[in-house]
Amino acid sequence: MVRVIAVIFALLNTFPLFWMVWSSLMGNTDILQGNFIPEPYRRDVYFFQPVEGVGSVAATLNGQLYIYPEGSLDKKERESWNFHTVSSSYALKDKDLYVFSADEALMLFDLETKTEVRKWDWSFFEQSFKEADFTFFYPIPDAVPEVQWQRLSKLLNETPLVSGGDSVYTLSSYLSEPFPTNDSILISLNYVLNQPPILREILSRWEKEKDWLNPVILELFKKTHRTPKEERELFRWCLAEKIPHAITSFRQIAWENIWVNRLPQSEHGLSVKWAGHYLCMGIWWEAFPGVAVLDSRNPNKLRWITIHQGLPTSAIQNIIPVSDTEVLLIHDYGFSLLDVETETVLRNYSFGESGLPPFFGRDLRSAKVGNSAILFTYGNEIFFFDFRAGKVLHHLFSDEGGFYSNLSAIHVVGNQVYFGFSGGVMEISLLDFLYSDIENSRIYSGYVRNFADTSVRENGVVTSIYVQENQIWIGTISGRLALIDKVTGESTPGFLPKGNFFLHWRNYQDLLRIIPFQTFIFNSFVVCFSSMLIVMFFATFSAYVLTRVRRNLNNVILITQVVPVILYLIPLFLIFAAVQQHFDIHLLNSKAGMIFVYTILFLPPAIWILRGFYLMLPRELEEAALMDGCSRIGAFFRVTLPAVFPGIAATGIYVFLLAWDELMISWALSSDINSATIPVGIRLYAGQFGSRFDLLMAAATLSTIPVFLLFFLMRRQIYYRISGAPASEKQRGFVGKHSKE
Repeated sequence: MVRVIAVIFALLNTFPLFWMVWSSLMGNTDILQGNFIPEPYRRDVYFFQPVEGVGSVAATLNGQLYIYPEGSLDKKERESWNFHTVSSSYALKDKDLYVFSADEALMLFDLETKTEVRKWDWSFFEQSFKEADFTFFYPIPDAVPEVQWQRLSKLLNETPLVSGGDSVYTLSSYLSEPFPTNDSILISLNYVLNQPPILREILSRWEKEKDWLNPVILELFKKTHRTPKEERELFRWCLAEKIPHAITSFRQIAWENIWVNRLPQSEHGLSVKWAGHYLCMGIWWEAFPGVAVLDSRNPNKLRWITIHQGLPTSAIQNIIPVSDTEVLLIHDYGFSLLDVETETVLRNYSFGESGLPPFFGRDLRSAKVGNSAILFTYGNEIFFFDFRAGKVLHHLFSDEGGFYSNLSAIHVVGNQVYFGFSGGVMEISLLDFLYSDIENSRIYSGYVRNFADTSVRENGVVTSIYVQENQIWIGTISGRLALIDKVTGESTPGFLPKGNFFLHWRNYQDLLRIIPFQTFIFNSFVVCFSSMLIVMFFATFSAYVLTRVRRNLNNVILITQVVPVILYLIPLFLIFAAVQQHFDIHLLNSKAGMIFVYTILFLPPAIWILRGFYLMLPRELEEAALMDGCSRIGAFFRVTLPAVFPGIAATGIYVFLLAWDELMISWALSSDINSATIPVGIRLYAGQFGSRFDLLMAAATLSTIPVFLLFFLMRRQIYYRISGAPASEKQRGFVGKHSKE
């Protein structure tokens, strides 16, 4: 009975620890909803269309793939695969399905053989980006007024290469003619970059300049052997500092690992589309460099189109192929027309101009119309935008068009436009739409089954539409499918099973990105370990003196424990501030100040604990050593200290844990990153977590791991601290041997 009660008591005490670790692996939404088991991932269908010779293929936002035989959505006949991806987007080429996701990067799945053919992970993207060369000058369309070209031409023609030196040599000295006063300046600058002898001569003159402000320039000049790419980079950095101008500015974009939880969990989180031979990929995230381009004829290398080529932003909401070599980007600032073959930005259109609405960073549903226009929606507004002419040709509010809700999908086939919304799917000719003649439209509704009663048909919020001949493939946000016959109007509904749930290991990755946890761990180890060593050094000798020499001082130790520690906070802070102000001794926001305070605070309890161990040790052991010729100091080090060493170790662990968990004193004395311990560090960044309880649990778990490791390594000494028995057979033998003597 006692054993059962002990087990129950142990489980009750360890349950909070298990719940803390489990919560750190759950999603924040599940924690807020009080779920013990994470909810399955959403099964929004963002890809649903037929593939010849395979069947109808449906894929969800989180990497579930289902294949149905032709004309059937029966669950008994479907085949399924799980890519275990998050925020996935899909592109089909023949019978190859390309899956672009936030966590697994790019995968190629053969729908005919049902096998994964190849995978390009994020390390491949990173390596390709670092090898890319952005040192050349690219034309930036409609971005530079004519007067700016003239100003730059004058600077290039007249600015001496070396300040205070021979003013004869300018950049134009190395050309057969002065720099032009228009955008042909870029051709002249690229000519310099493509001529290694001229480039080296210019750099040799710039090397004589000693007052460069950019540290990158100084580092590159120190290199004795520079690659051609480094030569061009050095030229760009020097030119940007020597002749500051919007055209000469040079940015170095560092690769950042993909932060999955910062990406929108929607169809616009990631985008992947084919334009001829080129697979174009973008992410709605400023930290992603831009557009990655994979050429199917050379799949072992990526090309990049970034802000160096004139993109206003690298956060891409969607990519629309408009020809075999061109794509239209939708981003936070507007639209950009790209030639992916030449890696050139052809045009930029900003929101608020050219008839475009003035908004920022919203999900847009869009579809290409011909090779020169697109239809896109913003909220309850629909726009027909001619990106070749650069103007909006038609603007319609959805409530005027009979939708009565925001549009959730658009698909265009020939001259027919299909709009998806909560009330179904509307089919209308493009001409009728442009003239707002909604009476000629056709509404498809009642196409999916109710989850509770499969005999009831209802509408679903449409996320994907695909039309081929007289059939419409419809996917919804709830995992329901429908195949509609346009002639008869009948629909074949289908269900997708619930998605899997994932343990959110990326909570720890996100936590380490938000706070410098490595710094806090290092600070905690330095402060706690140093405090423990100092405290145990003094406590070992002080406790011995109190038990053997000056027993009347025991009450002094007890008195120090009467005053609550919290009462020391304000006096300590004021004293340290005064010392720092008058004597220039920095004790605030320093590890030395915290070690000093912890030593003073934890020394009395350590002395009192060790006093008990010394009292348990028979005095006859020391007397026997003295009779054998040892001095008192020799008896202490040879007999007493080895006998009580388990107690010293246990007390040291106790002091270490006290310092590791202490918050109030460290919070008052340290409030910066360089000296903050783990409790203070978590407290400093708690505001950034907001209501992210999953990150708080991850932080608590990480801060507990060192304590658990210390416990398992030193558990024998801790047991000795509790029971008072020797911690090992060797120590038992030592005590027993000397007791008999």
